Amino acid sequence: MATVLETVGGAQFVAGYAGQIADGEVTQIDSFVNSGSTALDFGIVVVRDTNDRTCKVMAADTDQILGITVRHADKAADSSGNVKYAQYDSVPIMREGVVFVKAAEAVRRGDQVLVITAGGAGNTAAGALGGSKGGVAGSGRVAIPGMNAVWEDTVASGGIGRVRILTTGTARTTT
Repeated sequence: MATVLETVGGAQFVAGYAGQIADGEVTQIDSFVNSGSTALDFGIVVVRDTNDRTCKVMAADTDQILGITVRHADKAADSSGNVKYAQYDSVPIMREGVVFVKAAEAVRRGDQVLVITAGGAGNTAAGALGGSKGGVAGSGRVAIPGMNAVWEDTVASGGIGRVRILTTGTARTTT
């Protein structure tokens, strides 16, 4: 029997936690500071804020998406038992790789990843991820510009599944 070097959540293990890097894959992770007053969940899309190297929770379909928040193993829970990135925390954001996320709606393997701007039934956090099975991109359901994102698993609403992302880059196109 071959030695298995996967992290939790590979083909031989149960799903990992939202925001956890999957399968020991190569990743590109960048750090930003949460400048918004809203704490950021693990495994959601975050967007660029006005200052350099700052991010915030998604509030509008037109926000410029940076990537998906990654779980930090040493992050402690708050008094309510929630583990999130508070205002002014350094936030690791995945731009390329495979990460576990909590689905905002039922998705199928191979579905295009769509960002549910205000959150969905399975994950109510703003910037939670759904897919093309739940409906086409449009108001409140954003296709991620400059990022190829695909669901690797079929997951029920509220379940944990893997998303593969590859960022090709986005730029502001207006003055």
